[in-house]
Amino acid sequence: RSQPTQRPGAPVTMRTSLALAAQLSTCVVRRTCRHPSALPPGRRAWSSQPRRRCVASATADDFVGDGGQARTRTSEDPPPATPTPKSNKTRDLQQSYDLIRAIICDPTQLVKAVASGKAKGHDPSWRRVEMRPVLLKKGGVKLQVVKYDERQAFTSNHNYDILATESGRANGRNTNRGRSSEGSGKNNLSAAEVTSEAFGEGFGNWRVETLETVVQIKVLKNDLAQVHETKALLSNAKGPGGKKTTLVTPGGEGSNITDHDREKPRLLSPDDPFLIAVGVSSKDGKSIKANRRDKYKQVEEFVKLVEFAVSDAVSSGSNELNWPTETRPVRLVDLGCGNAYLTFGAYAHLTRAHLKNVDDEKSEKNDAQKKKNQIFMEVVGVDVKRQSRETNSRVAVDMGWENNCVFVEGTIAEAEVTFPTPRAEDGGNASRNNPSSASVVDVVLALHACDTATDEALVRAVKWRAPLTLVAPCCHHDLQVRLKEHTKRAENGVQTSHNGQGPLMKHGILRERMGDVLTDAFRAHVMRLLGHRVDVTEWIGGEHTPRNTMIKAVRTGGGASKQTWREYDAMVAEWGVTPRLAEMLRDELAEARAAAFAETTIV
Repeated sequence: RSQPTQRPGAPVTMRTSLALAAQLSTCVVRRTCRHPSALPPGRRAWSSQPRRRCVASATADDFVGDGGQARTRTSEDPPPATPTPKSNKTRDLQQSYDLIRAIICDPTQLVKAVASGKAKGHDPSWRRVEMRPVLLKKGGVKLQVVKYDERQAFTSNHNYDILATESGRANGRNTNRGRSSEGSGKNNLSAAEVTSEAFGEGFGNWRVETLETVVQIKVLKNDLAQVHETKALLSNAKGPGGKKTTLVTPGGEGSNITDHDREKPRLLSPDDPFLIAVGVSSKDGKSIKANRRDKYKQVEEFVKLVEFAVSDAVSSGSNELNWPTETRPVRLVDLGCGNAYLTFGAYAHLTRAHLKNVDDEKSEKNDAQKKKNQIFMEVVGVDVKRQSRETNSRVAVDMGWENNCVFVEGTIAEAEVTFPTPRAEDGGNASRNNPSSASVVDVVLALHACDTATDEALVRAVKWRAPLTLVAPCCHHDLQVRLKEHTKRAENGVQTSHNGQGPLMKHGILRERMGDVLTDAFRAHVMRLLGHRVDVTEWIGGEHTPRNTMIKAVRTGGGASKQTWREYDAMVAEWGVTPRLAEMLRDELAEARAAAFAETTIV
């Protein structure tokens, strides 16, 4: 072949392009002429002589020599420089499978393996498959396989060959107790066999995490795979205490192996000594008693709300609830404490809440930090039963809390409440008939105080001028009885304000539920009239208790507007009833109304 004619003065890049075009055109012509349709009749399509390879894949360096003259690379020329390999390496598919098979089948390495996607020409039975080593209470370490379809997940546990005992194999016993919807036969597969089964599904992508590396495989065509390896994730590389650990002995637990039964995050741990003392947890502290789970959940959620509400009241700039100190601890009263689940729970959690992140290595410095962050608290539990007072006082002594946890016997309305640490503004016992002029109690709690007992707790909170009040009402019989009497007068022809709600008030179940809603609505509005910011929320799911309404009142000290008072008057007129709480706080409401409608008051 002759070289293409070069034009004088043409740039090197153009001469290079002409050389490449000539070679490519020659190759295309040859390929076209060899096609049977381009040959004359009687001419064989393929020559018996060896084919000459096309040089179309050569680079521009093959055609440019010294001085820009075009030439072809010869055997004497040095080979071109080897390109830098990419991080993704293409390997044989089976070799790639062998690489991750060794990791999956080794419980000392595997953290998690995930298979997903579709390889070309395959249709996996599952949308996604996850594998990880787990430690079962009975059976030791297993490979747990979770297979996902479009709607649900199917879980099975499989033995590791390296952990199988010789005695088990000799006796032919199956130690795998995992369950799967695919049938018991599938559970007899070992870790290696179930891994091979997953390879045969034809997934397009694999991601295998270990303590050291993360291996990702993308399945290509022609039985090839692209393998990419990176360093391990930080969460995988660190074990307990920030140190890397592995499975050293067969059946042991390493940082890459998780318990099959994952522990739920709890505000109050079942092994807390006070939960054992009050009979909520088992004696060994490993679990909550079955007949106490609902009560435990209620106390845990209530304490969580108390912690949030205290922090919110302090941060919101309330001038009467400051950060507690050793000389002025926060005062908490639990009205109707019963077995003191809530009383002890609030004290145990809040006094320890701010000590979790304090390191104990440098004792002198951290002792001062602990003292600075600690929430100092004194609690008083009130209950009408003598047995409750005696039992709770004994538990407080056993826990070493007798100096800060005091229990008194008496009704919610009349019990005298005193605290171990006196304050200058106390002015005597904080009873109903002797309220102090300033805040004597900081936080008032009432969990499921029956009927008007919740109203009595709110009255005590108002007279104490408590900055924070949290009540979860129980039954609401008082207003329901008043609604029923009002409905009877309407049925007898007496004109009433809610004659238009006859169908609503006619049926007992509807009237009862309406009474519950109206009672709590009146309570929230009365507290708002007396200078509180009020929220009414659901504090726990209905599966634990149907009485799951929470009334939170934060005292602001500000007066209610005229519009707020008009709304209250309209609600009283509409339903023809006056709530018990308003009757018990008649003097306080009259004073607040006079202040709201005074001419000098700016609304």
